[in-house]
Amino acid sequence: MLKTLILICSVSVAPADCKTETAIDVISGPDATNEVACMFHSQAYIAGTSALAPREGEYMKVTCSRSRPSDTAAGTADVVSAERLP
Repeated sequence: MLKTLILICSVSVAPADCKTETAIDVISGPDATNEVACMFHSQAYIAGTSALAPREGEYMKVTCSRSRPSDTAAGTADVVSAERLP
């Protein structure tokens, strides 16, 4: 299972630096079974909720992380991300 986070970041923050620590807002998105479903369901989730859409000067980045059983205690995970630039 993949955990989805939707990050809203300022355009002054480079996409590579847009993380939970630097985001203006962090939204927990729907869980997904694979990376394609993660991105697709996140886009549909945001499209269905206009309040979540980035405003002028912001962009959205979706991260999908799959925790591996051996890494759960260490707090690491595989992360896939995509950005939608303004």
